[in-house]
Amino acid sequence: MPQELIERRIRRAALLVALGLLVQLATLAWTHPLSFVAFLSIGCPLEAAGVLYFLYALVSHGSSHPPKAL
Repeated sequence: MPQELIERRIRRAALLVALGLLVQLATLAWTHPLSFVAFLSIGCPLEAAGVLYFLYALVSHGSSHPPKAL
């Protein structure tokens, strides 16, 4: 079960990063001053959230297993 949990979390993180990249790609094709605002206010936070969620998934998965005794 823990393996499935980390896989789900990594998939969610990848989805957030992909959404952020799609928003940024769409705003690069749009020639309007608000495209820069959308790039920064929507695309960048989505990517940052994906990266942070990925790191959280790795750290929380590693801390769920107690260290082995020698």
